[in-house]
This record gives sequence, structure tokens and C-alpha cells, in this order.
Amino acid sequence: MVKKTVANPVYSDDYISMNQDEFSMDVEGVGWYYVSGGNFISLVPYPDADKTTIELYLNGSAYGAILHQRKILPLHGSCFRYEGKGIMICGEAGAGKSSLTASFCLNGADFLTDDVTPVLFREGKPYIWALSDRMKLWGDTLKQLGREAEGLHEILPGIGKYFYPVKGTDGENFTLDLVYVLQKGECLAPEFTELTGSQKLIALRGEIYRHEYLQGMPENEIGYFLDIVNISSAARVFQVRRPQEAGVREITAAMMSWASENGVWSQA
Repeated sequence: MVKKTVANPVYSDDYISMNQDEFSMDVEGVGWYYVSGGNFISLVPYPDADKTTIELYLNGSAYGAILHQRKILPLHGSCFRYEGKGIMICGEAGAGKSSLTASFCLNGADFLTDDVTPVLFREGKPYIWALSDRMKLWGDTLKQLGREAEGLHEILPGIGKYFYPVKGTDGENFTLDLVYVLQKGECLAPEFTELTGSQKLIALRGEIYRHEYLQGMPENEIGYFLDIVNISSAARVFQVRRPQEAGVREITAAMMSWASENGVWSQA
């Protein structure tokens, strides 16, 4: 197959190249990815590339490019529905987004998305577009949750992180009501702070998935700003500082307890 390239890139580096409607990515040892128009993907796999690794980039960076080309706001967070609320957990890699989502789902929540969440808007109100049917979990997290890694596919060979299948919701939309932004910190127990005003806007903007793509897609900036303003108006946003070594069940219990004590589940 021929490697399709980006005509007149607005932004490029050693890894990616893009303009408003085209995107290409060269992943060493994996393949050449090309995305255009929000509806077309071309893949040239490299020799000996692992199928699971190829899919990892398809469902991550290439998926993000598709959403950006469609001007659908993608946030770097995992989502579930609990106590009637659409909840998103955001944070940097390793903060615990997928782990906490899995823990809540094993405690009665409905799974919606993992790692990348498309947000749709109707009459200015944000909705989670639930398209996922699996999540990425470390072997240690599976063990903490009483699940076995045996029989699961590793997302990359030898790293000990696995795809864990979960029943999805077939592309349904759910209101986005609460956002938790996780941070690891030097604290003895999880600490919760509700963000307001510009704090919410700054925190939400920082969670745009593959934010660096916007360097080559400047048309998205204004629309995304308005989207973030709408999320800020409709959803409550909390910053959660969690201890470095706290287990997933401990953090889940703290979040449930704090939310109940502070009336989070009962408030709009």
C-alpha cells in the first residue's frame, strides 16, 4: 500500500503531520497512519507489527484525529454513570482514570468510555458519547479489583497493561454532570476542591485529548472554547489530590464517602 501524506501541513514534527483536514503519523515498528475528512483512515502496517499494538494507535491517536477533524471535542477522561449522574474522571497518564472507572463499575456504575471521551452538545448542554467496550488496566489494578490478567490481551507486549472487556452502551448519549480531575500529591488522604469560574475553564481546557493537534487545526480553537464554557456552566468540576501510593479501592471509597457527605449525588 502507498503511504498517503498530508498536503500543505500546518504543523509537523518527526512523528505527526497535519492540517485542518488531514493527519498522518509514523509509528516506528508499527505502521503509517493517515486520517482525512473525519471519515477516512488508511493504514500501512510495518513488517512484524503486532495487531494489538496497531489497534492501540488506531483507537488512540488516530481516533483523536478523527474527532478533531469532525470538531467533536475529545476529552482525556474515562466516564461512567452512577447515582443518575454522568461522571468523567480526568487526569494525566497514571493518575488513575481507568482504574477508578473500573472500580466504580464493579460497584454498580454503568461503564461509558475509557481514556478518550467524545463530548456532544445539544442546545448547549454537554453529553458523553459512550462508544467504548473495553478499558486499559494495569495488572496490579486488576489484582486490587479481584480480577485475573490471564487470558487478557496486553496493550503492548511485556508492559503488564491489559485490555479489559466491559459491556458498553452502543453509542448512547448521557449528560455530563460531574468532572473529577485527578492529581497525585503529597497528602495522607484524598483531598477534594470544587473549582469555580476561570479555574474550571483552565482545568477543562487542559484535558483536551491530543491538545497538540490544535497547532495544525486552528479552526477548532474557538469552537472548543465555547464547548468548554458550556461544560463549565452545566457540570460541577472537582480537583482531587490523591496520595501517591493509595490503592484504587481506598480512593473509590473516599470519593463515594465525600460525595455522599457533601450532597454531590443529590445536587444538579
